[in-house]
Amino acid sequence: MIVDNGDIGTARIIPGSNPSQYAVELKFYGSGTEKMRKASGNHIGKPVAIIIDGRVVMAPVVRSPIGDSALVTGHFTKAEAERIVHGIGLH
Repeated sequence: MIVDNGDIGTARIIPGSNPSQYAVELKFYGSGTEKMRKASGNHIGKPVAIIIDGRVVMAPVVRSPIGDSALVTGHFTKAEAERIVHGIGLH
């Protein structure tokens, strides 16, 4: 595990590229920022698993090193994005 809920400051749903799609924005605390920067820099072009309650809920591909925030994009419905945010446990 790279980061856990204690490393995440906020998780929220944001509008995607069209009205029926949504994304999830994560902002990390200082310790989480350093952990993500180091781990993501070594995984460009590779998937990173996002695990909630012991299950992989998505595995987006890292496009660039992650710093103090990350935008997880995909073809998420609002319900899917809400499930991810609620699963992270931050509101």
